[in-house]
Parts: sequence; C-alpha cells; structure tokens
Amino acid sequence: MESLEVLIAHSDPDTRVTIENGVQKLGHQILGSISSGEGIVDACQKKQPDIVISGVHMPDVDGIRALTLVSKDRPVPGIIVTPKTDLELVETAALDHIMAWLVEPIRMVDLGPTILLVYRRGQEFSELRKENQDLRAALTDRKIIERAKGILMKATGLNEGDTFKQLQKLASSKRMRLIEIAQSIINAEGAFEIVEGE
Repeated sequence: MESLEVLIAHSDPDTRVTIENGVQKLGHQILGSISSGEGIVDACQKKQPDIVISGVHMPDVDGIRALTLVSKDRPVPGIIVTPKTDLELVETAALDHIMAWLVEPIRMVDLGPTILLVYRRGQEFSELRKENQDLRAALTDRKIIERAKGILMKATGLNEGDTFKQLQKLASSKRMRLIEIAQSIINAEGAFEIVEGE
C-alpha cells in the first residue's frame, strides 16, 4: 500500500503518541498531530490529508463535528477513536466520511487494516461523487442542447435530426464544444427578444 498523509487529532497526548507511532510504523506520513477540533478544520483547509484519525472529545469542537464541517467542502475519510462508553454516539453519527472507528485502548494490530479499509472506501466514495457530478453536468448540457435545437427548428423548419447535424457542423467549424454553440444560440435568441421588445 502507498504511503498516506494522515492527520491525527486527540485531546489526550499519550493516545496521540500511540497513534503517531503506529502510523509511522505502517510507513505513513504524519501531516499533523493536534489536540482540537478547530485544528482539524484548519489543517484540512491548508492541506487535504488522505485520512483523519480523530478522538471524539476535544476542548472545543468534538471530532465528529469537525469531520462533518471539513467534509462539507472536500470530504476526507475519517477514523474515530473512541472509548467504549461513547461507542453508541459514534455509531449513531457514522456518516459517509466517518468510515470506521477504533475502540480505546487501540490495538496496533487493528490500525493498519482499518486505515487501508477507510482509504479504499474513501476512494470509492470519491469516484461515485465524481460520476454523480458528471451525470448532473451531462443532464444540464442535454437540456441546453435540446433548447437550442428547438430554437433552430423553429427558425429553419428543419426536422430534429437535421437540426442536430447542423449544430454539430457549426460546433466543428467554429472549433467549439456542442454545449458552447447551444448556449450561444440561446443567448442570441435572448438578445434578439430584448431588441424586439424595445
């Protein structure tokens, strides 16, 4: 497995050192070792870690809340380290970005497989998110192209297939993407309507 950049956050210095030692033994880089929830947010804004390993209770913002805040902009896979007494709280709060938890005291034998699992799941979520964004963009583009096609059909009297071919030819001759040509046709019609209305 490749070396990952790991951000460690825990209010207890001894637990932080234990996690740091375990992470380094596994061959990963420590991006930072901090004791506050706000520190998680700040560190993730400056440089995105591959994984955050965080405790629950912090002097300011708790670890779960900090990971939720961070993941609004750029989701970061998280592992929560929790005492057994807080396990129910962590299970209830398990969101997409909090992909695993380790019960204190951490067993080093569990750390490596958990990091690997969380990193892989994080990559899968990232790919799914990108596919989702691409699908949304494609749907928006299609609506714009359909609208431009309607404008041209009305103006030229051509059927749908021929109108689409005309759009493709126009895009090719002007070395523009189909969506750009479609948008310029819609914009031109809007400008024409404004002039007509005056």
